[in-house]
Amino acid sequence: MATGFAGAIAVFLTAAEKSADPFAEFEKSKKFAYELERMGGKAALAAHDFNTWFTGLWQGESLAYTVAVLTILISAGYYFIATGLEAEAKQLPEEIRPTTFSE
Repeated sequence: MATGFAGAIAVFLTAAEKSADPFAEFEKSKKFAYELERMGGKAALAAHDFNTWFTGLWQGESLAYTVAVLTILISAGYYFIATGLEAEAKQLPEEIRPTTFSE
């Protein structure tokens, strides 16, 4: 967990500002949304919005937050799996129960 947070801090401190996108203003316009919806329907418009949001997660300071959240989720997953396995091992009969360092 500490490694994940250290990586997130490193990314946050070294993140460069977003580069200027010449098409960003056009993609935010109503004309673009209208043309995209006309060609591909509401699904194309929703897919474009999702794609724009998702690609934004992997650039600059947003990447640091993404790494931190993924670190928390993976750590929580490991914790819940490990505690579940420990509880399951305690229910085994004494003769086949694995030994742990804490006992």
